[in-house]
Amino acid sequence: MINWEKFLNIDRRWLYLLIAVVVIVPFFIRMGLPVVPSDEVRSIYNLVDSLGPDNAIFIGWDFDPGTEAENQPMGVAVLRHALDRHVPVFITAVSPLGQGLAEQGAASVFDTRIPGNFVYVPWAEWEPFRAAGYVGRDSLESAWKAAGNSLPEGARGWVFEGVDFALLGYLPYFGLVVLGMGTSIATQYPTDAYGNNLREMPMLRAHKNLREIDLAVTLAGSTACMYWVVYGTSRVGLPVAFGVTAVMATDYYPYIQSGQIVGMMGGLRGAAEYEVLEHEGGHTETTGKAYRGMDVQSLAHILIILFVILGNIAYFAGGFHKKTALKSGR
Repeated sequence: MINWEKFLNIDRRWLYLLIAVVVIVPFFIRMGLPVVPSDEVRSIYNLVDSLGPDNAIFIGWDFDPGTEAENQPMGVAVLRHALDRHVPVFITAVSPLGQGLAEQGAASVFDTRIPGNFVYVPWAEWEPFRAAGYVGRDSLESAWKAAGNSLPEGARGWVFEGVDFALLGYLPYFGLVVLGMGTSIATQYPTDAYGNNLREMPMLRAHKNLREIDLAVTLAGSTACMYWVVYGTSRVGLPVAFGVTAVMATDYYPYIQSGQIVGMMGGLRGAAEYEVLEHEGGHTETTGKAYRGMDVQSLAHILIILFVILGNIAYFAGGFHKKTALKSGR
């Protein structure tokens, strides 16, 4: 016979130990619990997947370290997808901390020690090739190969700064910055975060303002994402997608329903959904940190639900609800 009283009075340290086990184990053993992409995430993925070298997107690292666990995987996933499609990517930030997080996110995509990543070629290294007749990305890559450069084993391709990628970084009063980029990107950012002249970059010459940009994905843990809607979508018709924390997501569903934004990634699950779509589309060899994080989150939730169910069973099966009623005089 089960001693329900002993079960209800179990030392809570055992519960903490079980929680620790289910949180730690998925980091070493991939569980692969199913994550089904939502329509809101799929719409962002489909738009990025329809673009190519003649298009361009913005990714706004508009969050601080407090929401990095949710927002950073979103930015990495979209950046990786765009680069695999050879879609030029401009990166901005609404705060100095956001610029630092953007650099970290980009560095993780350019870490060639990890198979499936990209080789980053700084502006200063390839810029002399322009004098040799560079007229487009394909001719640049051909010239780069002819010069004796080769991809490391497992790398997916080269990313040429100024052609495929430009980190613009942080500027104050970001709402005014977005408003100004509706007329000219270069007037707001004469140089990139590393001091390179933006006006000389091919991707800036092909996309001079936000009217010539095909999508802006803003990753935010605050209302900073609204800068892109108010000053981008409303002013110049810029398509915008949100990547927000889970607690913020419900506030922005009306913007999807009204057609003001293309789609939305909500929390860690939204990032994991995007990773699943990337993997299914052949853009990555495996899912990333968000998908593994969902294993941790899901298992922890399952265990807590199990605790609640067992606690209620013990409470009623042991007759403790009756004892409580008697003590209260009912």
